[in-house]
Amino acid sequence: MLLGGKKTNLKQVAVVTRNLQFNKLLSSILADWKFFAVENLSAAKVIFAERGVVLPEHNGQVVWLTPLPLAEGNFLETPISLTLLYHLLETHLFPTPRRHIRVVMDTDVDLKIEDEWFDGCLLSLSGRGGRIECTREIPQGKALEVAVKLAGKVLIIPAEVVYCIPAGDFPGRLQPHVGVRFKSSNGHEFEMLRRFIEMTCIKSACAREDIKLNDPCVSWLDMPTDPWDTNNG
Repeated sequence: MLLGGKKTNLKQVAVVTRNLQFNKLLSSILADWKFFAVENLSAAKVIFAERGVVLPEHNGQVVWLTPLPLAEGNFLETPISLTLLYHLLETHLFPTPRRHIRVVMDTDVDLKIEDEWFDGCLLSLSGRGGRIECTREIPQGKALEVAVKLAGKVLIIPAEVVYCIPAGDFPGRLQPHVGVRFKSSNGHEFEMLRRFIEMTCIKSACAREDIKLNDPCVSWLDMPTDPWDTNNG
């Protein structure tokens, strides 16, 4: 995709607060989601601004960041839920918004079909499914189990194949890729995935920007609790 194309312009956002470290942190998280932080407010489709900051003339839609709810206008309460932030961006910018944050992964998984286990690699993960590179093609609609180690523990979750891309369909792709939708009836598993994904987003951005997790700017974000803590589900 060429820089300056319509899709690039659509995903331009701005972050304006008096905490420059937080501006950097949030911009890094948004970049992971393929939203591009810009300094020129007139070029931004959505502007995330600290409540009380006076903004110059602009064309973007303002979302106020505030510790207390507002009577009118768009806002996000601090500490900010990444899930609510993602939903708001998708709703503002796309006619058919995605519902779940996706994170890039490179994690070994075990796949079980009927009584047979075989290897795979989890390439991306959302709160409801993932994309997996595997050693063989799996037809759409096939039921399977996915076993993956997240946050130090193994999660085994039933799933269904929603698409299969054969090996060689794209240059350099040596093995098939399958997209799976998780079919768990256990609500805690989905809650655990949400927490893990939000925590991954925050920790990855902090690492990239050389920001410590105890830096005051991180308190602007709702840091999830231990994904496996059933008392916070």
